[in-house]
Amino acid sequence: MIEFYTWKGYCCTYELYPQKEGVTTSIPLLLIHPIGVGLSKSFWHRFCSLWQEENFPNAIYNPDLLGCGESDMPSVAYYPVDWAEQLQYFLETIVKKPVILIVQGA
Repeated sequence: MIEFYTWKGYCCTYELYPQKEGVTTSIPLLLIHPIGVGLSKSFWHRFCSLWQEENFPNAIYNPDLLGCGESDMPSVAYYPVDWAEQLQYFLETIVKKPVILIVQGA
């Protein structure tokens, strides 16, 4: 399910794979895709499908970083601090709890 939120006036997207029904204590996963031309939250789709097939209890938050995927793509230089601030906002306003962070990339 694709969801939207606004950060610094930009529209950002993420997918939410809900936690298994009846589970209240699992820690959600936050997936961070690699950065590069054409990379986005779709990088993790196979992982998310297998996670659900295995019936693991954790919810998954799979965001598109600013400038990637379906999030806004302003014509500005992007720095790691920009994405860090975006993710901090995302965690504080959307997720609102600790997560297990899974990152792929250099």
